[in-house]
Parts: sequence; structure tokens; C-alpha cells
Amino acid sequence: MSTSNKFSLIFILIAITVGYSLFHKKKLDTYFDASLTPILKELPKNVSLTYFKDGKKLDLAEELKTSNGLLVHFWGTWCAPCEYELPEFLKFSEELGKKNIKVILLAVNDKDVKIKKFLKRFGKLSDNIIVSHDPNGHSMKEYGVVKVPETFLFNKDGKNVNKFVGPQDWGLPVYIKRIVNYLGL
Repeated sequence: MSTSNKFSLIFILIAITVGYSLFHKKKLDTYFDASLTPILKELPKNVSLTYFKDGKKLDLAEELKTSNGLLVHFWGTWCAPCEYELPEFLKFSEELGKKNIKVILLAVNDKDVKIKKFLKRFGKLSDNIIVSHDPNGHSMKEYGVVKVPETFLFNKDGKNVNKFVGPQDWGLPVYIKRIVNYLGL
């Protein structure tokens, strides 16, 4: 093989390698594209919720003012993954209470009787846990929730700092660390 053929072959191999690398870099760049940031940027203001226990109006912005952050957890008694993760989520929520983080358990598309029966088996919930009910699931549209469970974390300024999609293993210590980190506590 002549020297010019060797250089041609090396040049072609380098061109293919560079082309392949650029192709994959472009693919990776879409994962970090700023236009792909979450649609929900802050705590929705036009969502009308009530406290489950007494039916009084629940003002999430007011709840946020008296805490270090707010976790809004969408769930339903009819949702098997929600039922599976809820015991660990409640223990996790109790730990968040020690850091003055409030948790909203927002039951969607559900019936009061089923929610009462379901929550009864957990006894008294931690003081930082607020149960709310959206029987028609209207809040799902405002938050951009398609399926449950789904959980949003809002900082003291009402900014959405993280979203947890699907069931999580809330018993892992890393979740507390992540929440504290996201909230800057």
C-alpha cells in the first residue's frame, strides 16, 4: 500500500470518527437544551384546593410562607403504585417535617369514603402533612400531570425546583439529601 493510500485511509477513518462524534454530540445536546426545562416553572396560583378534613380553602402560597418548601404529591386510592409507595412516602414526609417542609397529599379522581378508609390504616399523620382532595382531577391539568404518582418540589419562592415522576423508593436516604440540596437548606 502506497503512502498516499495510507494517508487517504487514515483521513477517511478520522472523518468518519469526527462525523460520528458530532452526530452523538448533537443527540446529547438535546438532553441539556434549555428549551426542555420543565413547563411548570412555579406553584400554580389558579388551583382551587380544600383541606380534606374540613373542606376549608387550602392556600398553598400561604402554606409555603410558613415553611422551607412544599412537596405536592399527586396520588389516588385507585392507583396501585401510589398504594405501594405511600407507607414509605409518609415516613419520608415525617422526616421532611423536621426540616419544616410541608407535604400536600393531593388525592385526584377519587371518592372521600375511599380516601378516609385508605388513610385510616396509617393512623395520625405527621403535622407537616396536609391531605387535600381534587375529586375531578382539575389540578392535574394546571400542574401538567398525566398520570400518578407524581411529585413536585417548590422552594420558598414558589419555584418548581424538581419533579419526581412515577413511584419512588422514598425510603432511600438520598431523597432527603436531594430535597435539602434542592431547597438550599
